[in-house]
Amino acid sequence: VIHSARANATHNHGLDLDRLLVAEAFVGKGFYRKRVSYHAKGKCGVKERPECRLTVIVREMTAEEEAEIARLRVHNFRKLTKRERRLVPHKLIETTSIWNRKGKGKGKVNSPESSMAA
Repeated sequence: VIHSARANATHNHGLDLDRLLVAEAFVGKGFYRKRVSYHAKGKCGVKERPECRLTVIVREMTAEEEAEIARLRVHNFRKLTKRERRLVPHKLIETTSIWNRKGKGKGKVNSPESSMAA
């Protein structure tokens, strides 16, 4: 739902993807789907399957909020131990092969090494 809200905000409203922030998220009442429940001796009943509606509202960060988040990131990074400081941020990690249920590494992701070999 959050990915859909991000995509709608960037495509439909022209907001910056990197500056989006979740403003509100709440749950509302959805439909009650009715299904037939079969019983013994030729009888039947009605099962109700309640659903919910999840609403997510996103907005762009202001300059003050962005500066505060950057300050907190620097502050928290300084608190890390030496071992944790050596870890690479997630965006810099090269993607590995795609996992599927039949086994790891069956699918291939284009990487710089594979494109040079071809």
